[in-house]
Amino acid sequence: MSQQSTIEKVKDWFTFLVAVVACVSGVIFWVQSTSASNLEHIEHQISELKVEINQIQKNNNKILRVIGRLEGRLNSSN
Repeated sequence: MSQQSTIEKVKDWFTFLVAVVACVSGVIFWVQSTSASNLEHIEHQISELKVEINQIQKNNNKILRVIGRLEGRLNSSN
């Protein structure tokens, strides 16, 4: 009787341990999968921002050239 109850206790603890490990691993995989989709979304937004920043820099260069020409005309007329 005693040996059989000991085996039952070991079996119960083993089952509990397997259930805990399965639960923890499930949560880890779930967090990783949701984080991956969020990271992809953020990476996409960052790449769009880089393109927009490059366009703004090009526009700023054009604006500075125009301002330089206007200043040159103002200085030559004075």
